[in-house]
Amino acid sequence: MFTLYTGRIINGFIKITACVYRPWIRDARVLPVPEAQTGATGYSFPSGHTGNAVSVWGGLAIDTKDGRKISKKLFIFFSILILLIAFSRNYLGVHTPQDVIVSLVIGSVTLFAMTKLMPIIEEKPNADIPVLIIGMAACILLILYAAFKPYPIDYAADGSVIVEGSKMAVDSYKTAGGAMGMLAGWFIERRFIKFSTDVSNGEKALRAAFCIFTYTILDGFAGNTADMLVSAGLSTGMAKAAMQFVCLFYFAAVAPAIFKLFSPLFRSRK
Repeated sequence: MFTLYTGRIINGFIKITACVYRPWIRDARVLPVPEAQTGATGYSFPSGHTGNAVSVWGGLAIDTKDGRKISKKLFIFFSILILLIAFSRNYLGVHTPQDVIVSLVIGSVTLFAMTKLMPIIEEKPNADIPVLIIGMAACILLILYAAFKPYPIDYAADGSVIVEGSKMAVDSYKTAGGAMGMLAGWFIERRFIKFSTDVSNGEKALRAAFCIFTYTILDGFAGNTADMLVSAGLSTGMAKAAMQFVCLFYFAAVAPAIFKLFSPLFRSRK
C-alpha cells in the first residue's frame, strides 16, 4: 500500500503539473475503446494504471523472488503482467507510449526506493511518527496544489471548453484522500491494534471474502455519500477525497481490528 500510494501521489503531482490531454483530444484520429475511455479520467501523462501495476504486481514479484523455482516463475509471470497492462493502455487508445514509458520508470524507481525504506521503518518503533507527518503533509500539499494552481483552457470551434482543469484534478484529490486514510489507519493499526497475518489458510480465505463483501457495500456507500456531499455544496474533489479517506481507513485499521477481535473465535472453533 505504501508503494502504491507513494507512486500515486507522485503521479498526481505530475499529472496536474504537465496537464497533458488524452490522445483522442490531441488527435481526432485516435479512436479509443469506449469502455476504456469512460474509465480514463484525469490528464494523460503519466499513466496511472501502469504505475499502479508496477506498484502492486511489481511488489508481489519482488516478494516471490527468493530463489525457489516456483517463485522464479511467479516473478516472470508478474513482470509479464505489468508489461501487458502497460501495452493495453496504448492498445485501448487511452495513453501514448510516452505516458506508459515514463510511468514504468517512475513506478520502478518508487518500488525500489520503498523496498529499501520499509524495512528500516519496520525496525524502528518510532519511525511511524515522521512517516505519518511527512505523508500527511504531502497529501495536503497535493490537495492545495490541485485546488489553487491554474489550468490551461482550450476551446473547441463552437466556443465550448474542451477540458475543464478542475474536473481533471479530481483524481489527485481522491489519491490524497486515500493516502491520508491509509496513513492514519496504518499508524493506528501499528500502535494499538497490531493484528497478525500469521494465520491459517482457512482464516486468510475468510478474511479475503469478508473484505470483498464489505468493499462492495462500502464502495456503494462512498459513491452515494459523495454525491450527497456535492449536493450540499462541497466540491467534487473534496467529496471524493473524504470518501477515499473513509474507505482506506477502514481497510487499514477497522478491518484489521475486526480480524483481531474474531481471530481467537476462529481458532477455538477449529
